[in-house]
Amino acid sequence: MKLLFLDIDGVLTSDGIKSRKELLYTFSQSCVDVLNRILKENKVKIILTSSWRTVFDADKQNQIFKENGVTQFPGGQTNDYGYENRSSEIRDYMAGKKVESFVILDDMKINGFDEHFVLINPATGLTESVIEKVNRILNNSCN
Repeated sequence: MKLLFLDIDGVLTSDGIKSRKELLYTFSQSCVDVLNRILKENKVKIILTSSWRTVFDADKQNQIFKENGVTQFPGGQTNDYGYENRSSEIRDYMAGKKVESFVILDDMKINGFDEHFVLINPATGLTESVIEKVNRILNNSCN
């Protein structure tokens, strides 16, 4: 199984995004387009790591992803150990699972995962410039 550990704010949103009142939560369309391309090019399961996952239950998360045009709903989420413990959350999520490969997309540094981590600039969110790196990470085995 391939996993994409996904932060929301700063990754699917950017500093310049304007909220749309008809949506429960607004993602940047350009960021969604890049995420959808990554999802199309890789058979990967989205796992939410964002503190955002503690605000919205699974039904609301799915609604938000659908409203924003994301082609796949989250397939799970890490436990919440607090903002500064995201590394532990990811390690614990993977414990005992057969993970073929994984990538972490976040706008804050996640320690201990250098080979699997892509730092996203929160001013722009997810951009096409990271697609090649994400694909390369997902096509390399964890072992």
